[in-house]
Amino acid sequence: MIDHAPTEPDITVYPADPSFTGPRPAILVFPGGGYRTHPGHDGEGYARWLSGIGLHAFVVRYPLLTAYRFPAPLESGRQALDRVRSGDHGLDVDPGRVGVIGSSAGGHLAALLATGTVLSIEDLPEPPPRPDFAVLAYSLADLRLLPEAPVSFVLDGRTELRDELSPGLHIDSETCPAFLWATAGDQPGFVNTMAMANAYFTAGIPVELHIYPRGGHGVGLADGVAYGEYGHADIPHTAQWTRACAAWLRDSGFLTP
Repeated sequence: MIDHAPTEPDITVYPADPSFTGPRPAILVFPGGGYRTHPGHDGEGYARWLSGIGLHAFVVRYPLLTAYRFPAPLESGRQALDRVRSGDHGLDVDPGRVGVIGSSAGGHLAALLATGTVLSIEDLPEPPPRPDFAVLAYSLADLRLLPEAPVSFVLDGRTELRDELSPGLHIDSETCPAFLWATAGDQPGFVNTMAMANAYFTAGIPVELHIYPRGGHGVGLADGVAYGEYGHADIPHTAQWTRACAAWLRDSGFLTP
């Protein structure tokens, strides 16, 4: 297994719709897939929705844990965040409004970026970059809330990193505001999202939480638009999370006309 990320993160850019002009907010999209794959429905699917409402979206295909191990995915995410803020992509990005969105494993990675988690096995010369806002869909908050098998896979057997790689345990005053959602039919997503919301509340960080009654793990946009074997779930009520999220982005000042 390889510890360190490739030199350059793998990023696909989806510019904001041309009807939106001037410096735009940007968002890094981290697909789910259990750190084994990068599903299109919560990668490209999310990016197309976000670009349509006025954000520059950057889909990050972080190193998978089938070939790499932590901190490689986290390093790749930090490199991508630095690149988006630096302007090395040809788009007019507002560097003070750069966020992250992720589902499941991608949400875990997005949350690690938001909390600024620094692994004990890393040697960083300065504090890592953090996003300005986070959208976390049925993401992982506490690895103690998962069965042992997937946790062992994520940690590559290094159980001593369980708490360090549990972002819900590291919410602090520097953590960005977040929009959280999950479904009641998704046991790991529900309990982890509730744990994350409680951690935000306890730390006094602004957070919005939505729990929808229908849908299992990995529903993504829930709009029935399939990307290969993913994205077939068509649940109109659950699909309203995108409207709620867009309203939150506007109300919080991260998305303006």
